[in-house]
Order: sequence, then C-alpha cells, then structure tokens
Amino acid sequence: MIGYLSGLIIDKDEKTLTVLTGGIGYRVSGTTDLVTEAKIDHKVQLFIHTAVREDDISLYGFQKKEELKFYKQLLNVSGIGPKMAMEILATPIAMTQNAIVSEDIALLTKIKGLGKKTAERLCLELKNKIDPVMAGSGSDGITKAGVHEDAVLALESLGYERFQIIKFVAKLPAEISETEDIVKSFLKSSA
Repeated sequence: MIGYLSGLIIDKDEKTLTVLTGGIGYRVSGTTDLVTEAKIDHKVQLFIHTAVREDDISLYGFQKKEELKFYKQLLNVSGIGPKMAMEILATPIAMTQNAIVSEDIALLTKIKGLGKKTAERLCLELKNKIDPVMAGSGSDGITKAGVHEDAVLALESLGYERFQIIKFVAKLPAEISETEDIVKSFLKSSA
C-alpha cells in the first residue's frame, strides 16, 4: 500500500492532483483546500490512504497526519465511504469534530451528501473516539467563531450558511478580531 507521496504536481482538476514521483504520475484525490491551493509545477508532500476495491485502486491525499487519521475514523462509520469522507473533510476538521462531540446534527447535515441518519450514526460511533482536546483546539478559528457569535449571527441573518461563515472565520488572521471587521472581511470575500 502507498502511504506517502512526495513529488511534482503535473496536472490537476476539480478534485484530483497528478503527482509525478519517480517517473510515474499518481492520480490523488484531495480535500477541497488541498486541490484549490495546489499549483502545477510545485512540489507536494502527501500522506496517502490507498482504497482498494474489486474494480478500482484509488489514492486519497492529505497534507497533515491529523487529516488522514480523522479520514480513517470516518471510513469506519457505516454508510461513509471514501468520497463522502472527503466531502466531510471539506469542512474544517475542528468544526466537524466539535459538531460530532456536541451532536450538532443540523450543522453536520449541511455537509453535501450527509443525511440526518448518517449524521446521527457519525455522532453515535465517533463522539467517544475523538480526543476532546483535539476537537476543541484544532485551529483557533473555531474559538474565534465561538467568541464572535455576533458576527456569525449577523452574517446568517444576511442569508449565508453557518458552516460557510465558521470556515471563513477559522482562516482569518488574528488581527481581524472585531465583529464589524469580521463581517466586512466576509462580505468582501463573497463579493
């Protein structure tokens, strides 16, 4: 099984990268953030999950070990396959883990393709397996989102999705911390 790849990105599309390593181009499915940020002719290092089925061998790539670990936990939940797990990983890990631990079904069902029953099963099977420290501290963005609930509520009242807002807040630099600044930054990025 392939567990790690390091090489040059020679091609990409919406969901995959082609990584050239040792004269062989490996097609690797990646998270939305990974594929969006990847640039052709740049080097990449990925932790790999190799999914083998009767008629297919697929590679799924992650920049961080914690992403791979969470991905494998997701695959152990009945009803979640490799593609659904990648959709779940399109949302920041800490946000998803917090939703699982707190059993926030409403937030989880906003993930594309994740229905209520599968979200409930996800909470039931993983809430005691996720390290609470990891779930609460993943990236300071979740803490910021909790502190700036006023900004989140203001943007929700304008019709934006909560998980979309929280994902944006998670990536904000520390110097943008006032409610008004957060709202302005979000609106500028959405324009």
